[in-house]
Amino acid sequence: MDESKSDDKILYNLSLSVDRDNYFRRTCSSCGRDFKTKYDESDLAWTIAPQIQRMGLEIGDSPDTIDERENIFCPYCEHSADTSEMLSEDVSQYIKRHILREFILPMTNKMFSGLENMGTNKGGFINIETTYTRSMYPPRPIHGPEQADMKIIEFLCCNKRAKISEKWNLIDRCVFCGTKVTLV
Repeated sequence: MDESKSDDKILYNLSLSVDRDNYFRRTCSSCGRDFKTKYDESDLAWTIAPQIQRMGLEIGDSPDTIDERENIFCPYCEHSADTSEMLSEDVSQYIKRHILREFILPMTNKMFSGLENMGTNKGGFINIETTYTRSMYPPRPIHGPEQADMKIIEFLCCNKRAKISEKWNLIDRCVFCGTKVTLV
């Protein structure tokens, strides 16, 4: 973990596993089937930002300074959704565990450790005494390894590639731009 503070910002490294061809697993939020898209660091930051924001944190630039990202399409059911909605359950849980361990627990420990140092009035009507013991952090979560499965499909409309199930041959729409396609 690289942690640095500057102007109330904390930077963390979050590493996600990709397969040997550098593809990242996604799950359709409608049909639940897995497919993969090429790993792109900037796309990944945009993809995981809503997960992090749901936990009350911010990632990267404010939403006003980030270009609007287009939806991606499921290669199986053609469901269209934002890339952040097409995360696998494994990735979602990994992000939540990482944020809990690396940010929320340290901030909670810091907040409650300050209570122990509060002064108490020993001779007054009400005495307050606090003790705090820091809890152990859970093990650092690890994502991966990612298996090298699925076949690569190239979309000529936008010159991008995706991976889909070996047994699937009925793609009607480009995963990235939504153009109607025919498999050759």
